[in-house]
Amino acid sequence: MRKTLYIVIGLFLLTSCNTLHPSMPTQKSSEYKPWHTFNGQLSILTATHRWQVLIHWQASLESGNARLTHAATGRIIEIQWQGKHIQLRDNQTHTATWKPIKAGTLMQYGIVLPPQTIARILHHHIPPALKLKKNDTWQGQLYSNTIRLRWQNNRHKLTMTDISHGRTAILRIFP
Repeated sequence: MRKTLYIVIGLFLLTSCNTLHPSMPTQKSSEYKPWHTFNGQLSILTATHRWQVLIHWQASLESGNARLTHAATGRIIEIQWQGKHIQLRDNQTHTATWKPIKAGTLMQYGIVLPPQTIARILHHHIPPALKLKKNDTWQGQLYSNTIRLRWQNNRHKLTMTDISHGRTAILRIFP
């Protein structure tokens, strides 16, 4: 049960229902392509746990969906969003139906970035609350947490660190 809770917490690490802040593109749009659809790997690192899931992602700036598969347990969690509304479906629940997720519910698990924000980052729109520290690293207060973001587009890698809670999520995109 505890392992399942940590899996759910980690899967939710990248999602929440907070409102998006307007943002500016970080690079010229002709330099880097936006990532609309991809397969990849999501690794979650905390002080006491490390695990990874495969991810299939399809998203625009307005809506999207992600399928997270934990190969060791066979657990599949699907997330879909439209604007700031998020729904979740888990293959290990009795009904496996779409259920809305509220911000308060997600915040109980220390949720860092909503999928809408990740979609904007993958379209090269860094939230304005994060300030550029180096060529590909931003840091600042976002969703009441100190966040460090490293977007290495040429390496197909997005690293999100919640400094406040000591968690890191690494998204590797398979080109």
